[in-house]
Amino acid sequence: MVEHAQPIADRSVSAPLPRRGILRRQGGRLGAWSLRETLLFPVVALYVVTLALNLPRELFSDGWYAILGGSEVVRHGLPSHDTLTIWTHGREWIDQQWLGQLFFYGLYAAGGVKLALLGHVVAAGSAFTLAIVVARWRGASMRSACWISLPAMFLLIWGSWNARAQSLAFVLFVLVVWLLIADARKPSRRVFLVFPLLALWANIHGTAITGAALVVLASLSYAYERRREPLKAWMPRAALMFVTPVACLFATPYAGTIATYYHRMLSNPGFRDYVVEWRPTSPSFQTAPFFLLALLAAWLVGRQASRLLRIEKLFLGLTLVMGLQSMRGVVWFAVVALMVIPVALDGVLKENTSAMRFGLLNRSLVALSVTGVVVSLAGVAAKPASWFERDYPSGILTAVARAEAANPHLRVFSDEQYSDWLLLRRPELRGRVAYDARFELLTKSQLQNIVDIRRRVEGWRAAVAPYGLFVLKKGPESAMATGLLHERGARVLYRGHGVVVISRPVETGK
Repeated sequence: MVEHAQPIADRSVSAPLPRRGILRRQGGRLGAWSLRETLLFPVVALYVVTLALNLPRELFSDGWYAILGGSEVVRHGLPSHDTLTIWTHGREWIDQQWLGQLFFYGLYAAGGVKLALLGHVVAAGSAFTLAIVVARWRGASMRSACWISLPAMFLLIWGSWNARAQSLAFVLFVLVVWLLIADARKPSRRVFLVFPLLALWANIHGTAITGAALVVLASLSYAYERRREPLKAWMPRAALMFVTPVACLFATPYAGTIATYYHRMLSNPGFRDYVVEWRPTSPSFQTAPFFLLALLAAWLVGRQASRLLRIEKLFLGLTLVMGLQSMRGVVWFAVVALMVIPVALDGVLKENTSAMRFGLLNRSLVALSVTGVVVSLAGVAAKPASWFERDYPSGILTAVARAEAANPHLRVFSDEQYSDWLLLRRPELRGRVAYDARFELLTKSQLQNIVDIRRRVEGWRAAVAPYGLFVLKKGPESAMATGLLHERGARVLYRGHGVVVISRPVETGK
């Protein structure tokens, strides 16, 4: 009995050892991997820390609209017609972003605007990190990935410098492109995962149409490469990849009217004239990295064509055209460039076999990068809500409350930066604010009217006659504020933080 008991006891004592050994091996692999990717850690850390420390500057009208939209869905269900503002009252409202808005409102309800903004950082940071992972997966060196990440980071920070539903679309974009590139290298049924991703995307942000276009383009590339094979070998798959992405765009509660939404967004003549981010991208300091990256991509496609797949060249071409067509399209080109250009850049860079052999330095860089991200996020999380909303001071709400106390039916003319914030914080203003950030609901003449009012074009006083309270940014709107203050009875209720609140008496019936 003793002879048999001893082995049993030995196994009992030694059982945890293999588990510890596995953990040690996994830790060793993780450590070895982090040392191989040393330079990428500070790059990712710089991007995430920059976003986190500048969150107050990333809170604009679109961010408040995302939260307000989610609140509307929770309280009133999916909207079909607008009841929030005067200019678009009763107009059809296709709230295509409802799921993205619900996500940000959920964070807002759980932890205030602080948590909602941190969700934006996580989404944008994850997309940037995944794009670099794809570049390395494609075989790019760490050095090339770092070089391309620098201009891409500048463009991505600029393009993602706005907490909104689109923040969630960045991750979906990277995943869709990754699946399509992987399928081009080695066809697999795994590529069909793009369909649920597109269906999800179609309820988060209107850029889902970009994802659908990429899948359609991939189907055409697939068909072209196999055009000499028997039709039955490739036609069913190509047809499925061609048709299904378009169907995914209709996988929303607004299936019957979503085509109207996309047509309105893509063909609205007022956007290019009056909305800055919809204008064609012109050379400037801000857009210089885009043009430099575009020239580098074109040169590498010509010089190192064999290193890039056909689908990668097509993606670069499509997103480059999008970036030239509008400033809001630049970010998609930056993401694709970060994913595919590094492997081509390796073909023209001299091999550097002596780089990054300093173990202690490598470990220090990794540790400092991780520590910097953790400390920065913890520091930001510890900030009071007022730090995040410093461009939206409580003094505005106090001034609005005072004006409402004197006239409960007061109409408000607010710059779009504050409209949705006011509607969220003071729900009683519903139906009494002139317009908000939903420019897709405005006609071209209404967009022109906004510009004319701000510039005090003849007739502007008649356009704002029904409004007794004005919440205006300083800057272009200061001329309007000056004009209003020359009216009898007009007075400043609040001034500061780049905004002025003005009240004035309004004649009955106006």
